[in-house]
Amino acid sequence: MTQNKTYKLTVCPMTYVLEILGDKWSFLIIRDMLFRGCCRYKHFIESDEGVATNILANRLKKLTQHGLITQCKDPENGRQKLYHLTDKGLDLIPSILQLVKWSGHHDPHSVLSEKIMHYLDDRFDEAVDIVKQQYLQACDHEQVSAECHPFN
Repeated sequence: MTQNKTYKLTVCPMTYVLEILGDKWSFLIIRDMLFRGCCRYKHFIESDEGVATNILANRLKKLTQHGLITQCKDPENGRQKLYHLTDKGLDLIPSILQLVKWSGHHDPHSVLSEKIMHYLDDRFDEAVDIVKQQYLQACDHEQVSAECHPFN
């Protein structure tokens, strides 16, 4: 597996983050996996933001190369792939929720319920655990073969 290591030109940790996640599509793919249960290519294409197929394919490949997601053959249709967050990808949950929280406080158009904002403001660690457990349960409920499951 080859990785683009251009971020090594500086020692700033943000450069590493931006190398991997510095575009809106990568974040939206991870969002769709975490909160919308997306794991198939067609699910990502159907997202409201309307990602182009070539950009989606590029971002899925990039996220896979950097170890944030894994891909495998769909046991129901071997010509298609399933995508799942790895442990490294799941480690992004606190950061993503902090960004959601920030948006909830500063973007008047953000649609977040009072209950969600309460969890993000007052019970943040519990919110992280809930998101992670819901994602893992969704993966467990899929008919994912053992060699495909990212947590075996």
